[in-house]
Amino acid sequence: MGNTQAYPVYRMFDVASTVSVASDLVRCGEVDEGETVYLDAELREIEDVLKARGLFPEAWFSHRRSDFRGVELPDDAEVLAGLLPMELAAEEVLEGDVLSKAVEVLPTAVWGQLAWMGLGWPAVPELDLGPEYSRTGVQACFGMDANHGPALGHTVYVHVYPGDEDRARHLARLIGKDVIGPPEHGW
Repeated sequence: MGNTQAYPVYRMFDVASTVSVASDLVRCGEVDEGETVYLDAELREIEDVLKARGLFPEAWFSHRRSDFRGVELPDDAEVLAGLLPMELAAEEVLEGDVLSKAVEVLPTAVWGQLAWMGLGWPAVPELDLGPEYSRTGVQACFGMDANHGPALGHTVYVHVYPGDEDRARHLARLIGKDVIGPPEHGW
């Protein structure tokens, strides 16, 4: 961690619109075939864990030092209640309906994030910027900031190298947005 800065480019209280803006920003980059999106969320209700397990059966669900694959989670509600809160950690290939599944899980999560790491940012000759490929990406945070601190609302961040605000602003403008605050510590 630490060799990028996360510039906020969008803030809202609606999960679906936040996911949509993040997805638009991802499309501004060069995405490798089979690119992965990471979903993390804290779930505090049995119903939320069961819904997430149904949507992401191969994801990891963690409680303290206990880790379970979704398919290994107990069905008994009383046993599940003893494992709350649980953290969901899913890695999905950026194809199909992974984002729509995330939109079903994130509204009831205490906090969550979607992260697309390692996107390639194309060159921007008019700004004298070459391409960027390493540790760049997009992060959509739900109820937290880019560093997992609590925050109101949901924020989309673009990750660029330190001092590269021009690239962050350029990428945001490609989707009709702009940098809306100071950078935070990135990946």
